[in-house]
Amino acid sequence: MCSSNLPNDFSNFVITKDRDLGMNNKEKSDKSWIELELNFWDLSKDIRLNLDSEFCKKLFDSCKLDFHSLAEQLNVTYPFLNHLRRNMYSIPLSKILKLSKLSNMPLNKIQDNISSIRARGGTEINIPLPIKANKTIASLVGHVFGDGYIGKTRKYFEYCNFNPKLIEQVKKQILESFGLYPMSERKDRIGYPTIVGEILRIFGAPEAPKIYSPNLVPKWILQSKEHQKSFLRAFFDDDGSVMYSKNYNAKGINLNVIRHINQKEELLTLLNQIKVMLSNFEIYSGNPIISKTYKKQDGIHIIGYINITDYQSIINFNKFIGLTFGEKYKKLIKIVNRKNYYNKKNEININNEILTLLLKKNYSTAEIANVIQKSKTKTLKKMNLLKKKNLVEICGKVAANRSYLWKIKGR
Repeated sequence: MCSSNLPNDFSNFVITKDRDLGMNNKEKSDKSWIELELNFWDLSKDIRLNLDSEFCKKLFDSCKLDFHSLAEQLNVTYPFLNHLRRNMYSIPLSKILKLSKLSNMPLNKIQDNISSIRARGGTEINIPLPIKANKTIASLVGHVFGDGYIGKTRKYFEYCNFNPKLIEQVKKQILESFGLYPMSERKDRIGYPTIVGEILRIFGAPEAPKIYSPNLVPKWILQSKEHQKSFLRAFFDDDGSVMYSKNYNAKGINLNVIRHINQKEELLTLLNQIKVMLSNFEIYSGNPIISKTYKKQDGIHIIGYINITDYQSIINFNKFIGLTFGEKYKKLIKIVNRKNYYNKKNEININNEILTLLLKKNYSTAEIANVIQKSKTKTLKKMNLLKKKNLVEICGKVAANRSYLWKIKGR
């Protein structure tokens, strides 16, 4: 964006120029790299504003032009200009910016006197400006990445989910953030006016069709663990699944995201961002993989996938992120309450302990078992796994029919 096109006090808009964490051109162009707050001048040209009545007259009169000249500058008719000045109609954002320039009225001053905002022909909302980034907005953005929908042309917001608890949760969050009740509501779907979708879009939520979306996790969410937590919970509530088997020791928390093959790079980057965010809560997932491809009329669609199978990571997920009550939540609790489990972090620590031990001298299986406090059978199994990874090798036996002697591979 060229500086010559910026509002006259755009310097107050908080942005970052960091290029880490996979930011793409789409994020930069739609300002989803907002760190802290959203001002009225960051909204789209389709937004209209209502001003305090006395201030509205003052703004028009401060332009120091006769009304015929001012009408020409604003590209409106003379009668309509009078209606706007008298605050009979909401004023398009582009004309507010023009009035600010003609009157030398700072945008912050205008913002202090906005009574409500709306999209053209849509419902008005009266919320404090600037709109601060917070955990509720982070959760709503996460829901748009999941089961939410923002129209590409008319940016109305819809949310669809078969879990009634999630429907109620999103209704509460919209009411808290925008003061709005649903304009349409069914058992598994709620809909809201364009102004909601417009604001969420600018905070980084993807537009439909998401199958083609290049959107990554917004930078302002990546900069706060509290925001990350809200985003992750919403995303996993919608697109996550929990694997649990009563008869087998199968377990896991998965996240599946579908994109068009043309967005493969962005999809893998998005999942890597999720992986890094999870690790901030000591939740360790596998690397992102493409688990499935299938052909549609518009080409190849792909499903990107990450999973969490380490028991301690699942416990940490339940503790720090959690899921909303429902079938997935019930499965998660059953996994957490299991007593027999595999702990990847402990396994890594034990393997490192063994390798550190062998750096000093060669040890027998029995000696290693004594140090790590495991049975000889389990220790031999661990040693054979390290051998398969080319980390250790057998260098002899203590005696015939006795424990193997082990050393670091190649030493």
